[in-house]
This record gives sequence, C-alpha cells and structure tokens, in this order.
Amino acid sequence: MLALLLAAPAAQDDPEKTYGDWVVACDNLNGCEMTSLQPGEQPVPEDDSAWDASMSVTRAAGPAGGFTVEVWAAAAPSGKVTLRIDDAAIAAAAAGGESVTFTGADAARIVAAMPNGKALTLVDGSGKVAARISLAGSSASLRHIDANQGRAGTVTAIVAKGSKPASAVPAAKAPAQIAALRPSGTPATVSKAMRAGMERQSECDGLYDGAESVPEVESFALGGGKTLALLPCGAGAYNFSSVAFVLAGSKAVRAVFDDGNDGMLVNAGFDKGVLSSYNKGRGIGDCGGSQTYVWDGTRFRLTEARVMGECRGSTNWLATYRATPVFR
Repeated sequence: MLALLLAAPAAQDDPEKTYGDWVVACDNLNGCEMTSLQPGEQPVPEDDSAWDASMSVTRAAGPAGGFTVEVWAAAAPSGKVTLRIDDAAIAAAAAGGESVTFTGADAARIVAAMPNGKALTLVDGSGKVAARISLAGSSASLRHIDANQGRAGTVTAIVAKGSKPASAVPAAKAPAQIAALRPSGTPATVSKAMRAGMERQSECDGLYDGAESVPEVESFALGGGKTLALLPCGAGAYNFSSVAFVLAGSKAVRAVFDDGNDGMLVNAGFDKGVLSSYNKGRGIGDCGGSQTYVWDGTRFRLTEARVMGECRGSTNWLATYRATPVFR
C-alpha cells in the first residue's frame, strides 16, 4: 500500500515573480517554469503580429534536471523552423501542430543563449518570422530558477554559475499522494427546501429574487452515499460562481477544502472525480488562477494550483502546487 499523506498543502509565499517581459514560478516539488509576456517597454510594430506569440521554458528539479522549450507561434508555421536569438541560429525543428517543442541538447543551447539576447525569433521554412519573443527579464527569471532549485554556484546553473558539482543540487522531491474516493452511486436530488437552506448558509441568499430564470444546482455523486452540489451564486461576462456543498441524506453542509478555500468556486466543473475551479482575470484567459481537487471521503484535497498574475498575453498559467491523486 502507498503511504498517503494527510497533511494540508504547504502555502508558498508569493510563488510567482515577474521580471521584465517574463513570469516565473516554482512549484512545491521545485519544478520551475517561466513564460513570456507581451513586450512592456519595447515598441510593437503595428503590422507585425509575430509579437502575439508566446514561449515557455521549464526545468525539472534535481541534479540532472533538463529543459523543455515550447514556442506558440502567432500563426502556425510551415516546414522546417529555425529558432534564432538575435542574429544567431540556435536550433531547428520540424513544424507541426500549434507549437514547436525543443528538448535535450537543443533546449539547453537555447536557454544558454537567452540571458545575453534581446529577442528570440522563430522563422519558418518560407523565411517568415512566425514568432518574436522579447528576452527582457529572461536572465533574471533563469537566475530565479537557479536559486529556487539550489543550483546557484554549481555547474548546472545557467546564470548563477559556479564550480560546485551537479551532486550539490538537491534531489527532486516526490509528489504527495492523495487518497481519493472514486465517484460512485447516484447523486441526490436537491429539493427547493434544501436549496433554500443552502442559500441561507452562503452569500447567495436572495441573489436570484425576481429573476426571469434561475440556474439549476448541479449535483454529482461522490461515493459513500454523498453528493457534491454546486449552488449557483452569480455570474459575470466570463466567470460564473458557485458554492460547493456536500449532501448526505437530507443534510447539506458547505464543503471543506484542505487549502483554506471557503467553497466559493469559479467556473467550477466535476469530471471523473476531479473538481476544478478556473477564475479568469480577463475574457481571453491570459491571467487568473486555477485549482483542482479530489474528494477523500471527508474533504476536498488540492492536487494542482496554477496562477498567472500578469494580464499580458500568456494563457500558459504556471503551476505552484502539484500532488498525485490515488483513487480507491
């Protein structure tokens, strides 16, 4: 049997940092990712949509942790693409899909060249610039990763290089394993009286008085005779709120979450035992925060948290917490 950890997820102090045109974050396992933003100080040519591109760099934790570089072009590139930093060609790959991914030695060369560069471009087989990424702040972001992964002063660092061997870098952490109850059974029916009681327990009481239509309560079987009920509690242009309740028989109580969430969720969904919340800061989804949870029979346990505090074009929200659900 796996040892299933029961402690609440440890909170991180300000896990996301912005440096120039980049944002970086490291999760609880010391895995780190940085993602590009729309240029802040640099002028953006009106006829050049290549600035609409974005890019991420991830580095795994541990002495042998390598890089993955992914570039999302403004328009899907064709043929063989070449990645350039300033005037130098660094790596090439075959185009395919919505993004181009570099790993291994190619990714390592790209990252090594970033701190001293001004702009990264992706040129497709026809010679067209399919992506243009500002590198302002990339050096500081890579230094942030060096520090958070314990690489500063070692030969594995990119910016904060030193002579210490790779063995001086802390080993990667294993994710917490969360005991999760596999959904089963039939969800309970939410009566008018039960809904009225749920509304009195939340900030939703009277919210829909006089409305022409009232959204239904969504309900899902959790297993063990319990039901998850998502009580509607208002909506905006691109976010809708709901409060999570757990029903057992005729009793409804606000759901308990191990990360301090009070049960107010945004754009909530429940699928295959995973409860999700996705709060967009803007309609295009280039900033906000998200969480996923599983039910352990008593409370909802956090399995992933992502954040993007900068509304500057990146829909690649950065992970700050990860755990592995183990369903039973």
